[in-house]
Amino acid sequence: MRIRSRLAVGAARMIRPLVLVVPALALALLFAPSVTGESPSPAPAAAPDASTSPAPGASPSGGPADVQSNQCYACHAAIDVKQRTIATAWTDSAHGQAGIGCADCHGGDPTSDEVTKAMSPEAGFIGVPDRTQAVAICGTCHSNAAKMRPYGLSTDQYSKYQSSVHGQKLLTDKDTRVAICVDCHGSHDVKKASDPTADVYPLNVPKLCSSCHSDEKLMEPYGIPTDQYDIYSKSVHGTALLEDQDMRAPNCASCHGSHDAKPPQSTEVVDVCGKCHTATQALYEQSKHATLGAVGPKCWTCHGAHGVAMPDESRFFHVTPPDYECSTCHNLVDKSLKLNVDRFANDADRRCDTCHHPESLIYSQAKGIHDSLDQANSAYETAAAKIKEASQMGMIVSDADVQLTEARTSLIQARAAVHTTKLTTVAGLADEASAKAAEAQTLADGKLEESLFRREAMVVVVAIILINIVVFYLLKRRLDRELE
Repeated sequence: MRIRSRLAVGAARMIRPLVLVVPALALALLFAPSVTGESPSPAPAAAPDASTSPAPGASPSGGPADVQSNQCYACHAAIDVKQRTIATAWTDSAHGQAGIGCADCHGGDPTSDEVTKAMSPEAGFIGVPDRTQAVAICGTCHSNAAKMRPYGLSTDQYSKYQSSVHGQKLLTDKDTRVAICVDCHGSHDVKKASDPTADVYPLNVPKLCSSCHSDEKLMEPYGIPTDQYDIYSKSVHGTALLEDQDMRAPNCASCHGSHDAKPPQSTEVVDVCGKCHTATQALYEQSKHATLGAVGPKCWTCHGAHGVAMPDESRFFHVTPPDYECSTCHNLVDKSLKLNVDRFANDADRRCDTCHHPESLIYSQAKGIHDSLDQANSAYETAAAKIKEASQMGMIVSDADVQLTEARTSLIQARAAVHTTKLTTVAGLADEASAKAAEAQTLADGKLEESLFRREAMVVVVAIILINIVVFYLLKRRLDRELE
């Protein structure tokens, strides 16, 4: 009896927890479908008003794409090759890898395999967003600091786009032909900007912009020329970026902006170029040109915009001076100075004497700057040729190379100082370059003289050796005859 009593007590202790747990599990299973199976994904946020920042949208899952629980992927991947390609592009994209699901952009219920539920308006399904909606949807997440912080992305792209030429045309003029987010970044196949295969990778940006801006039919309503890419690709900047793969060289976005794309105004050009050419900008700001304000020459006046060429002394003057008219530089009504932009559209006209005629005082100053640089450059090239000649003779020319390098540095500084338009400044640096080049040439000439002396001495030594050989030969013959 005692054994049975102990068994009963033990059984009761084991059963009591089960009596409490089983009903709880049953209730959980009973209500589980309403918690996990029927809850639709949040609908995308409404398109933000063009004058305000977009409202926060649905939170993405925040991890690599889970295709197993995404019925959008499962269904579309099974439809046909085209849909499977789109679905696969999403899984490989930056969005797919970050857990941004189909419903985050298209709305709907990604957990349902029933078309009527997955694509129901009640679940927020909007299908393919129109071009205005697409910008707003992208802006919904990309203006959310909490969402962008893990990826180190800025949150001002949408506001910048609103201020851009593209954004103004789309949001204000309702022009849907302009570029929107997906035209540059893609839709399902969005890649990181650091991905070399992405269209927005710096080396690929010129070709990306050209895809629209070289289209004559697309650009015709805006009166925009379509040869910018061809001109840029032959420029100093284009050659460095496209041929030399130099990531430091500017692409379209470097000057025009990316999300806030717009052509720089005349008053902005110096600051835009100065982002890279900081030292040159500082020199320009010391010049008379800079004091003329909006009517004064800017960077593009001499160097051009898309077709920037390597500057040298040949760019100072026309071979044949142009015909001058008062209206070229002055307003005929009030005689005020003006800058005719069209005057510098042609590269051949980007010269000092386009504005300053030969009888003017400023022309003589420009001529003095040109002559001092030309003299320094000639001295440098002469010294370089002498050093090369000495090196080919087998002479050690390291000391001359040092002087030549210093001469080149001074010559570069003198050429940069042209932006100050100050003859004394340029001539001083040019004279330094000439003096250092002369020192380098003197050292090279010394090496050449030493080489000549060595060669002459070698001839004398060889002649003495030959004479000795002949003498010994004759002595040997004489001894041989005596021994006979």
